[in-house]
Amino acid sequence: MKVCVLNFSGNVGKSTIAAHLLQPRLQAQVFSVESLNVDASSDGVEVARLRGKHYNELQQRLMKLDNAIVDVGSSNVEDFLKMMQHYADSQEEFDLFVVPVVKDGKQQADTVNTIRALRAIGVPATKILVLINKVETDDDLRTDFAGVFGFCASGEATIPEGGVIFSNELFAMLKTQQLSIGALNDDATDYRQRLREAANEEEQDAAIQMIAMKRLAKTCNKNLDAAFAALFAA
Repeated sequence: MKVCVLNFSGNVGKSTIAAHLLQPRLQAQVFSVESLNVDASSDGVEVARLRGKHYNELQQRLMKLDNAIVDVGSSNVEDFLKMMQHYADSQEEFDLFVVPVVKDGKQQADTVNTIRALRAIGVPATKILVLINKVETDDDLRTDFAGVFGFCASGEATIPEGGVIFSNELFAMLKTQQLSIGALNDDATDYRQRLREAANEEEQDAAIQMIAMKRLAKTCNKNLDAAFAALFAA
């Protein structure tokens, strides 16, 4: 499975989705097409960095892999799409294009334009999935994301039922520590024991934070599992 995550807009959570939703479940190499902004490496995931104009190198590397995640930064989307069009039919290398969206008006407008750009270069509507991100539990999705729902109703892309990632402070905590959720899940350390054995307040605080992160991860993993299943059932 080869997945491209992109949006003309920044701050929609592309790198978070690549690092915490897709990489642990696909066990795939992450490629970051970025020149200005942070990428999935800030979330504790090893990435291979390229720029949009290096599209041919990316193509060659993708062809050797069965699974891959390409995280395209907003500063490189235009170059990336131009090069994809230049290398005719190269969009067929990807199984899915995931377009994250948040409820801000500009990001919704950019999401619609991203879908239009993908369709214009020949990406089938069936391969374009919109993932609703940074949602609060009391949000009314149909109202808050009315622009995107309305556009996708025309059949240009799909918003999978259940394809929603809820806001969770864990993501910011992981970024601060440059730790992936996969690494957190695999960490079998007994932080309760660490807390009991702490020699000073700093060690206590560190153990308490890890306990809190482990608790948040239980809720987060359940949400991410559901969102992943929704994406790949669409």
